[in-house]
Amino acid sequence: MNQTARALLPGACLIVAMSGASAAVIESRFDTGGEGWTTGSITRTGLWFAIDPAVASPVNYDPARQLIQTYDVFPWTTFRSSPAYGGNRSAFFGGSISYDLSDAANDPGMPYPNIAILARSGDMIFIPTTAPNTTGFTHYDFALDSSAGWLTTFLGRASDTYIRTVLADVDGIWINADWKTGDESANDDSRLDNVCLRDPASVCDGRPVPVPKTLALLGAGLMLLGLWRRTERAGQVLKDD
Repeated sequence: MNQTARALLPGACLIVAMSGASAAVIESRFDTGGEGWTTGSITRTGLWFAIDPAVASPVNYDPARQLIQTYDVFPWTTFRSSPAYGGNRSAFFGGSISYDLSDAANDPGMPYPNIAILARSGDMIFIPTTAPNTTGFTHYDFALDSSAGWLTTFLGRASDTYIRTVLADVDGIWINADWKTGDESANDDSRLDNVCLRDPASVCDGRPVPVPKTLALLGAGLMLLGLWRRTERAGQVLKDD
């Protein structure tokens, strides 16, 4: 291999490898079980509400429908994510969190926190919405940046910087399972399915989404590989002569 070819090959291989790097997706399809999810609890005081990360209780698994389900087990019950969603999730900034949610009973028109992401530092972001469907699933898909309207309190909008801070050290994700006022177990029958946390370069079946930068890197790598092959062939011809 001549010197020019030696110089070209490492760069070409590196660029092609970078363009094909796998994208990040964490999913819970509940095909075979609850996948480590539990129930949790949140509390509200005025414009503030809090999550106690120490509170957890088993969640019900429906093998026929392949989803998780809970009734009222706390004064304000939530679904709580498995440990797989915790840790440094900075790479997911600009991506999204999506899921399908239903509840058999609700307070119509009342906005409640739908989802909250808690950092181990205690910093938190959440999004309030009206209740999901009572007869079927509502699909939610929230961007992991300030465009989605994440809040820090009911009056405080979360900036991109704050969202990045939370994502850098995630304790867990809490999804509301209690949309009806009252603590009786018959009030709520909440179901969750198809949870997906993805980075900006992914879709929720795990396939990377081609983006201009990725395509440009791939093109540059292939061009360098082509140039390396031509250079190597030219060197071989000179050697044979």
